[in-house]
Amino acid sequence: MKKLGFLFFTFLALSLIIGCATIGGRGQEIRLNTEVVIVGAGGAGYAAGLEALRAGRDVVIIEKHPTITGGNTGVAGSAANAANMPLIRSLNMQITDGERDFIERMINEYWDYPDYIVRGWARTLRPVWDAHRAAYPALFFDHPSLHALQTYYGGSGVAKPSFVHRLAHEALAAFAWLEGLDGPGGGGWLTDRLPAAVGATWRRSHTPNFYWGTLGANFFRPVEAAFLQEGGRLYMGHRADTIIMENGRAVGVSGTTVAGQRFVVRASRGVMLATGGFAANREMLNQHNRWWPEGFMGVGHTNLEHIQGDGIVMAARAGANLIDMEWIQMVSALGSVMEGGAITNVMMINTDGNRFIREDHRRDLLCLGIITQPGQIVWGIQDGHTIDDILGGHTWGANIPFDQWVAALPAHRKMADTLQDLASQIGVPYATLRGHIDAFNRAVEGTAPCPFGRMVFQYPINKPPFVAVQATANIHHTMGGVDVNDNMQALAVGGGVIPGLYAAGEVIGGVHGDNRLGANAITDILVFGRHAGKILGGPELRP
Repeated sequence: MKKLGFLFFTFLALSLIIGCATIGGRGQEIRLNTEVVIVGAGGAGYAAGLEALRAGRDVVIIEKHPTITGGNTGVAGSAANAANMPLIRSLNMQITDGERDFIERMINEYWDYPDYIVRGWARTLRPVWDAHRAAYPALFFDHPSLHALQTYYGGSGVAKPSFVHRLAHEALAAFAWLEGLDGPGGGGWLTDRLPAAVGATWRRSHTPNFYWGTLGANFFRPVEAAFLQEGGRLYMGHRADTIIMENGRAVGVSGTTVAGQRFVVRASRGVMLATGGFAANREMLNQHNRWWPEGFMGVGHTNLEHIQGDGIVMAARAGANLIDMEWIQMVSALGSVMEGGAITNVMMINTDGNRFIREDHRRDLLCLGIITQPGQIVWGIQDGHTIDDILGGHTWGANIPFDQWVAALPAHRKMADTLQDLASQIGVPYATLRGHIDAFNRAVEGTAPCPFGRMVFQYPINKPPFVAVQATANIHHTMGGVDVNDNMQALAVGGGVIPGLYAAGEVIGGVHGDNRLGANAITDILVFGRHAGKILGGPELRP
């Protein structure tokens, strides 16, 4: 059934491509009319398209890539954050002293914060946390207001509080919406694991069971299937380059197909950008970088090559304001090419065998620590708890048997039955490695504080086999983009909205601040994509 469903939707998508390429004849301009046109067939674009479609609108999604990739959603690390106390209770997750202290710190730090939304999170959280602590002192804790506080704190208070509020408080509902979709594979696809993704800073990263394929496919394929099944129109190989403006209003987009034909899509209700960020565009990275050391934009990246910031450029040409463009995120390869991206049971060491940072740190600070190590290379040390208890024997990102994954890249991935053998394989002193692991394990057991201040733990590193994964820092996510209001309307330079122009996903700024928490991106595209689709499907907004 799954294979037939996949083939059906692939055939339908290809049919749409071929059909569109022949509209108007070879060499003639292709013209389409619709109510809503969405640029970008990724997680945010599909979520918006499906919601607008279900509101009764005619919806066209155009995508510059000739094949279905899902954009960066399709190659995401397959984790999405949401506060989920029912799952925490079912797993009987235990809280650490460091996690208790951090909750208190968040509440106290933001209790009298000037912004009323941020202050409200702390004051909402206090009675809920106190009641939980009294009733279940050993049980792990989470709440949407804690998610919001940590997101805002993790982005240095740069994000728009109203955006952070929506992200955290609508996350679980977005997951329920995704799981409830009809069609092949719809429903019941989230696992019962709840680790912390790299840079998530908390154990709330939900993971899929790979029904829809590897990596981030589970976060866009079900929505894509529903969108096509319910009458949405999808045109691949159509690269938009211009937002059509008439009398100050966005009324459509134009561009060129992979066959070289010009096309115009006119939209009576709105144009939405869901084109992603610019992490694969070296020129834009160098232009906007203000934080990372000079010249460091030349490192590798984790994005698809066609993630070039097209929507941001188009929006700016149409008069849209851009914000947060200087905030460019790097991630360790532990969060991209590694077996999954969970930091829950990972200890990092440099090539001398020394631990150098708390592994549950923010991604920007974690990567800053990595690039200051010898050769800018580190090892992530894990054990059988990661393989069996966190990952279920298969890699998280690509769903490959773990031993096969290690064997596929022997120079960068090592596995051994003993720590002494592992130390020998990676060329570090065994006594040094043993000492750091013993300190790590004491912190897990609560018999001594972590010397680096780490608070997110799950298991000690004491179960064979032992694994070392080499990691470097890579450009991963761009936090800046189009400035939008709470209705996802693009804001113009100098103030006011640009009528008819909307945006959601990585193409916008204001959601994450100067640093995105790991596993908040998938939550972002689902929450804000759905929200934008509902706005586009509802009554027309006044300028």
